[in-house]
Amino acid sequence: MGKRGPKPAGRKLKVIKQAKPRRPNPKPGMSKNSRRIWLYIVKAYPVDHFKPQHHELLRMYCDACAMHKKASKKIEETGEIIKQPNGIVKQNPYIGICRNAESSAAMLATKLGITVNNTTVNRGITGSVTKPKSKREGLIFRG
Repeated sequence: MGKRGPKPAGRKLKVIKQAKPRRPNPKPGMSKNSRRIWLYIVKAYPVDHFKPQHHELLRMYCDACAMHKKASKKIEETGEIIKQPNGIVKQNPYIGICRNAESSAAMLATKLGITVNNTTVNRGITGSVTKPKSKREGLIFRG
């Protein structure tokens, strides 16, 4: 190979230290309960688990969980069935809010990779379930 170009005089390469990875902080505008859920989840995973593109999904997940908690409290206070002032008995509307929050949280948890299935696979946890011995094992082939 040919000779490389001239070397710079008096200049040395400088090694820049990589910043220590940090856990993401809760987003501005989140409620107190949502922030608490955010911190709980973020601390449960490795520092680099949540990338910047996941932060909005995590915020939505935390908001859905906080909404579910608030709706559940209202259901406990007022009951599953309510009686309107005109005498009509109907299902508490907070039950619908609770169900919507549950489905949103479940969908977002799957996308974020924080479901039970994802965490056990990622952490290498294997089940200790053993298959029962078949009654027909060894009848045809005895090898």
